[in-house]
Amino acid sequence: MFYIVEEEDKLLNLEMLTKEGVYVDVISTNDLYHPKLTTTVAVYIRPLLSQHGFIVPINHDEGINIAKDRLYKLLSSSSKLYTLDKKTLLYHFNLQEAIDLSLVYSMVKFDRLEYSKENETLNFFYNKFRGFSNINQLIPISKLYESCEKIYNQVKHVIELNIPPGFDFYNKTAVNVFYLLEQPGIGIHYDAFNQLFTPRDPKYNVENNIVLTQYNLYNVTSRPTNAFNSVNFAAIPKSAEHRNCFFPQGDYFVELDFDGYHLRLLCDQIHYLLKGDSAHRELAKTYFGTEDISEEQYIQAKQINFQAIYGKIPEEHKDLPIFRKVQQYIDDMWKSYQNDGVVYNPISNKPFTKELKEMHPAKLMNYMMQSLETARNILTLKDVLRYLKDKKTKIVLYTYDAFLFDFHKEDGKETLEDIKRIMESGGNYPVKFKFSKNLVL
Repeated sequence: MFYIVEEEDKLLNLEMLTKEGVYVDVISTNDLYHPKLTTTVAVYIRPLLSQHGFIVPINHDEGINIAKDRLYKLLSSSSKLYTLDKKTLLYHFNLQEAIDLSLVYSMVKFDRLEYSKENETLNFFYNKFRGFSNINQLIPISKLYESCEKIYNQVKHVIELNIPPGFDFYNKTAVNVFYLLEQPGIGIHYDAFNQLFTPRDPKYNVENNIVLTQYNLYNVTSRPTNAFNSVNFAAIPKSAEHRNCFFPQGDYFVELDFDGYHLRLLCDQIHYLLKGDSAHRELAKTYFGTEDISEEQYIQAKQINFQAIYGKIPEEHKDLPIFRKVQQYIDDMWKSYQNDGVVYNPISNKPFTKELKEMHPAKLMNYMMQSLETARNILTLKDVLRYLKDKKTKIVLYTYDAFLFDFHKEDGKETLEDIKRIMESGGNYPVKFKFSKNLVL
């Protein structure tokens, strides 16, 4: 069939077509499995100047299979390469210049890019054999091709969108950070995990008693979620029963938790200096006019601070210096949004535009705080991952204001001290340690 490329002369012709830009979709062994547990079956390639796509078999019985190295050479020679999900692509080809269309769409339209890959044949196979780890090798290559053509026709309009400011921060830095975070997985007690968390099918993301997580970056604020196979790893229940399901592959789980994270991020933006190790306690002293803060006053202070962070400053505290600055920050941001139609995250340059629906000052403030948290965390995670590159200790879970490490004692306690130093950024963002043999921290 003319669209199947399996000979060198056809590869050379395809390589010429891709010079002006190409869309790529990788077909793995099973769409339902975590990408780390799959291999490459074929690659759909749609040159932007072509009226149709091509499919290159890598490991499928219906074609003469092409070596992945040869295909990588072809793809990397393209002037522009677009894909649906760059992080997933990295599991098959290290194409760092790929442009993530789902990310473009989410940053421009503040919504998910919707598409369907189904056809009658795919539905039949997945209804009957979804548990087969290599199901896509069983599906006729012509039907895999049809599915990819269908997807391309649904998403090709995104290629015409202007790349938004800040895109490289997420498309390059964030995608690589969260790809690396997905690699180690988390140790689990298999039977207990399946009983309590009821994954759709353990085979999809469990291997050798290690469960793999998957971060989704296509959200309004770019704050990632982390759910896969019907398990939400960003919101693991606090019960000891659930948390005892996990165990470290090394010696201990160590959690480093930021103190008053959103509050400190906000104070950075309004140039209000926080000196203490506890941001909430320091401000409580201002609210209640005493150095001796009770537990009840501490809880009240946290409530006041959270209200302010989400743009609702309590009336009785609005004249305090910090809240005058907070209100000015909210007012200035809203004014820019109204007059210019856009405000930018000062760390990542991510724009928030009039494409956002039903906006108001408090909602914009909420979005900006989540975006600031995410952007700073991405840079911090990048530094931590670089530091841990040659060590056995790994970061295994990220949950917004806390990083979870699988710590190996042979790395030495100085490893934890160095990680703490990186995360605290000169003492501006203090962190607290917790450690355990399970996730009951």
